Amino acid sequence: MVDFPGPRDPSHLHVSRRHFFGLGTSSLALLLASCGQTQPGSSTSKGVSIAPTLRLAFQPPYIGVFVLQQQKLLEQAFKGTSIDIQYRLLLSLDPIAEALSGGSVDLGMGGTPIAAIASHQPIRVVAVVEHSPKTHAILVRSNSSIKTIQDLKGKKIGGPSGKNDSFPLLVLQRAGIKETEVEWLKLENNEGRSALLTGAIDAWRTWDPFYADIQTTKEAIPLVDGESYIQNYVALFGRTNYVTSYPDTVKRFIQAYKQALDYVKSHHTTAVNLFVEKNKLTSQVAELTLSRRQYVIEAPTQDYIDDLVQQSKLLKQFGVLQQEPDWTTVVDTTLAKQALGS
Repeated sequence: MVDFPGPRDPSHLHVSRRHFFGLGTSSLALLLASCGQTQPGSSTSKGVSIAPTLRLAFQPPYIGVFVLQQQKLLEQAFKGTSIDIQYRLLLSLDPIAEALSGGSVDLGMGGTPIAAIASHQPIRVVAVVEHSPKTHAILVRSNSSIKTIQDLKGKKIGGPSGKNDSFPLLVLQRAGIKETEVEWLKLENNEGRSALLTGAIDAWRTWDPFYADIQTTKEAIPLVDGESYIQNYVALFGRTNYVTSYPDTVKRFIQAYKQALDYVKSHHTTAVNLFVEKNKLTSQVAELTLSRRQYVIEAPTQDYIDDLVQQSKLLKQFGVLQQEPDWTTVVDTTLAKQALGS
């Protein structure tokens, strides 16, 4: 597990993305074949095939994953099997999608990787795990001359996805600013804070806990948050051949994750303390982050799918996508329903 450095010193943000995104990949023997077959290294449990690995890539805000680890819920869910359980903490969606497509992880948790799916990466969405629009923001320095969205014209905006992000594109569009009238910089979340505070960028597009961290120190203020602009659904997704070959593995993960979220809801103080410990942040930042996040575990809903369609149309309009994905073939609503009994 990679821990996050403390919130006070801006120098802690200069961490190489490679530090979080290791170069190691599994051998091709772990790439999965046809649905229902037992692969080399896999095991069986009560007549069903269990994957040889369950390697999850996730981001700092997902307290449920930390609980999975602490309470060893996945170990309990797969007791009696030989599955290798691994966790990889990454800072944003793009490296998660890269790791998934490259075969170094099996499941990912984050905003739906629309661009990767549109470029025909074999990714299958299996559940919704969060719905939290207020946790995203575009931030400016507390003493910035930028007071309104209109003031962003001609300015530099930095964020993990650069221009390839429906939230800032929509904010600018509604304000009557063309995307070509701002300068876009792609900055990972460990670089954005120092870039904003040193003036390398004028506005920082990020999310909690990075947003909450700099907000609580009063070094930056939100020019706008995601409410009224984005739904911010967070999804659980996996490599298509992994999901189709090992549906029972995915269902057991979903059931264990529900246990983790139930624990978070009934042990708030413990969850806050765990969040502080794992992310090396203050309790104030942890409380603010958790207060703005609505953690859920459910099958993908029609509202979620409609949001994906709207985002895809927007991204295609701005030239980010060449074509919109066929979401009917990407989103699986059955596994989560079976796992959760809904």
